[in-house]
Amino acid sequence: MNFRPGNWLKAFVATSPFLLAAFMEAADQPPKVAQINAPPETKAAMMELWRRGECQLSAVYLPAEKRSPVPADIGATPVITPRLYNTKGAILCYAVNGQRIWAADDLALYEIDAASGKEIRRFAAREGLPGETVQSMVATGDMVWLATRGGLARLSVQAGTIAPVPEVQCLLGRLAAGSNGVWLIGDGGAYHLLPGEAKWKQLPLFPGQPELAGMARRGFWSALWRDKLQSALPQATATADGFHALCFDNLIRFDTSSGTWTTIARQASQFVPGQNAVWCLTTGGLLRSQPGEAKPTVYARGQGLAAGRPVGLAVTGQAVWVLSEPDYDAAAQRYVGGGISRFELAGNTWTVTEKVNEMDIRFATAIAAERNEVWVACSLYDKVEEFSAHPGMAHVKRWLPHRTGIGLLHYRAGAWTLLRGENLKTEKRWVLGQAGEVAADLLGPQSVERLCAAGERVWGEYRIAGEKYYGGYYISAGCLAETAASGPRSVFDVRSGELGLAGEQPELLLISLSHGEIVRGEGQPVILGMENPAGRVCVITESSVYFFDENSGKFQPAMREPFRAYWYVTTAVPGTDGAWFGGDAGTISRLDRATGRLDLVGVMKGRKITAMARTDDGIAVKTEKTEAVLPASLSDAPQLPAADVVAWDGKAWKTATLGVEPTPSEFQFEKDSSYLAKAGHRVAFIKGVFRPTVLCEDKAGGLLWFAAYNSIGAIPLP
Repeated sequence: MNFRPGNWLKAFVATSPFLLAAFMEAADQPPKVAQINAPPETKAAMMELWRRGECQLSAVYLPAEKRSPVPADIGATPVITPRLYNTKGAILCYAVNGQRIWAADDLALYEIDAASGKEIRRFAAREGLPGETVQSMVATGDMVWLATRGGLARLSVQAGTIAPVPEVQCLLGRLAAGSNGVWLIGDGGAYHLLPGEAKWKQLPLFPGQPELAGMARRGFWSALWRDKLQSALPQATATADGFHALCFDNLIRFDTSSGTWTTIARQASQFVPGQNAVWCLTTGGLLRSQPGEAKPTVYARGQGLAAGRPVGLAVTGQAVWVLSEPDYDAAAQRYVGGGISRFELAGNTWTVTEKVNEMDIRFATAIAAERNEVWVACSLYDKVEEFSAHPGMAHVKRWLPHRTGIGLLHYRAGAWTLLRGENLKTEKRWVLGQAGEVAADLLGPQSVERLCAAGERVWGEYRIAGEKYYGGYYISAGCLAETAASGPRSVFDVRSGELGLAGEQPELLLISLSHGEIVRGEGQPVILGMENPAGRVCVITESSVYFFDENSGKFQPAMREPFRAYWYVTTAVPGTDGAWFGGDAGTISRLDRATGRLDLVGVMKGRKITAMARTDDGIAVKTEKTEAVLPASLSDAPQLPAADVVAWDGKAWKTATLGVEPTPSEFQFEKDSSYLAKAGHRVAFIKGVFRPTVLCEDKAGGLLWFAAYNSIGAIPLP
């Protein structure tokens, strides 16, 4: 679950689990696709997306662990945090150190060479990688530090081994590194490792730590900001005078000279260190914090700084740049404020730009600064449209610009130039509405969420949205401009296919028609970052790490982790050296006990795995027909015999006539609950899972396996 800090929704969502249940009930209604003029395989894919439908509802974000908070009346029932294996491999976080990129999913840590764009090494359970997922990492010299949901771990790059750091405890943490050492801030406190030291030093209690610790005990939460999920610790940076971090929506600083914490700003969204100062955006405007100042300097919006909501910030050697989103004055029927504000550091003067080449550029959405040059992306529009939405269950009116294209602005030598890209919505997709409606629509870049200048090109992260429906989008990326001797040249391309961002069913987009601009396209990975190591652009997505190859003119993946089991796991059986899992779309997967890896073995198209059992030399699998449609990324997965019963004899899969009866378990979860029971008595509460069901007992491995929403879980046998 997530909340807007300081909002009434925080308390409401925490006590209102029915929000998710209401949607899950609605998701059982199939779409009305019979009259749609589409091929049968497309109609089947529509049904599959509906079966797997996701909705954010402003307050709930899947995997929607609404029962992850531990009940207040838990009593003596043990609380167990399980080892979870995502059914789909996804990059969770990354770090850049020179020409090395480090990326982690829930099974491995990858070392990638930026020069070649290739994976060099991977580290997994046998190298000591913790079972708890990695949330944050930094690379410094020979060390890579990993903040996981089970504490802190350290990779020695030279030795190739990972070891825990027992003196540092956290469930939710964020790392930062600089010339003054490595820092960690989390629910278990703040810690500092000085350069050359071996022992971490715990710092005094920081502002917000008790609230953060209470949140981590109840379950893992995140905040919603500008339609994006962020951790309760969205940003941490080592600075010349100490350490700065955002905790919830407060900017806090630890001063190394005094050894104390200070709250610098409240209602803050992002900050950027500059020359002898830290600049921070707040809901009220821009704030500057300098060492030795008794109070920060505040630049209120509408007083030099443009009016409107500040949404973007960059600092160069000569100026500070702020992007502001305009507000709509319903009475005057026009937008007020917004634009690009430039604060000249030498003269302490403001300049606001609202138009370039007579084009309104006030809907600026992303900024990137390099030396004293600045790139800004903005949305171009031709009119204002009125919509009704109910974020947080409260109906409101919204006035949104009808976007006609994207503008790319370049500031150099005191002047702006504008590149225009219009009529970009050319991708045809079927759009599935929440209530079962289906319609054809054109999709294309609606806004640029992130910019990255690399070599002779400027790249952008796009929000791809439809022309008819303003509720629903997916994330992609592409090239915005190429620079030449005569200056930048407009490109505006989209590279969804190259970057694995086209979705599980590329012809379709599942959206909510009624909840406003808050729903992300189902099955669509997001972009974690765009980097420029060794002068070449690198896009890190939840799917993989991609490098642009100049020879082919395309992005190439450095590594990729595919589905390990598609959607919901229905049954499992322990093997001699691991465990086997069957899914409701015909996937069979295997977990290797020695390496800790969960891999897809193969797929039985059109079949659902209903039971698995051990045989003398392998396993037997019972199946039945199903209408489930596999995602595009599994189109080339190994095909297994599609029969009522198949068997694995250790060498090959063959059809069989065996009777397949799974071994019953004494354990079961209470209905719609995370309480695990045996013979009707509660034996444990499994923390952080949604809709768990017992799969099997693996007595050789000492584990109880269960299925949860979009994952497989294991706990020690009670």
